[in-house]
Amino acid sequence: MILEMKNIRKSFDGLEVLKDISFGVDHGEVVSIIGPSGSGKSTLLRCATFLETIDGGEIRYMGETAAHTDASGNAVYVGAHEMKHFRKYCGLVFQQFNLFPHYSILKNLIDAPMHVQGISRDEAEALAMDLLRKMGIEDKANAYPYQLSGGQQQRVAIARAMAMKPEILFFDEPTSALDPELTGEVLKVIRQLAEEKMTMVVVTHEMPFAKAVSNRVLFMDGGVIVEQGDPRDVFDNPQEERTKQFLRVFER
Repeated sequence: MILEMKNIRKSFDGLEVLKDISFGVDHGEVVSIIGPSGSGKSTLLRCATFLETIDGGEIRYMGETAAHTDASGNAVYVGAHEMKHFRKYCGLVFQQFNLFPHYSILKNLIDAPMHVQGISRDEAEALAMDLLRKMGIEDKANAYPYQLSGGQQQRVAIARAMAMKPEILFFDEPTSALDPELTGEVLKVIRQLAEEKMTMVVVTHEMPFAKAVSNRVLFMDGGVIVEQGDPRDVFDNPQEERTKQFLRVFER
């Protein structure tokens, strides 16, 4: 198993956002997380990718423990050097692209592999061009983010995350900042990655996409996983009343 999160708790200013969350992600699996705004989905991704620290619970990657709860009930993380090792396992694609505006598209892709992983410029550029070809935007290598559409920028963001060769890719509502036409471009790329057995966790409001692409769906509300299972079971025959209420909105 690539990722295991057990009994995860996280609060902000006394408000408990994640309440005893446990789930895992296996190699080649696509897990979609759905639920209303404010349910804790994005916070869960930020905890999984070490952008937020948990208050309690355990995070394991590839069988190794990155964070655990001590005898006092507090979360304890590995040291800074070991944390670099764990960060390499995961990549995160944000809602708002988060590209460096003053860097060309190529430089956006090669910067981290060169400085974090220490690979040569030639190797980094070859990898970057392969990824841009995969995303259908190799002709944009020398352009700047402002010269690209939102869909193109998000495809660059996906390529940038993949340039670090993570074991697992996290997507935090990757199409929420895009109009419907551009949404299709990005979802097509994620579908292609799913077909290639890229391990992914996708927070999304695109229900048909989640049903078609996922191996498993988690429905979150109020900081807990209310229901999870095979997409057909969750979407076509939900067991929990809260899941039924949420999905009715998308049937209209």
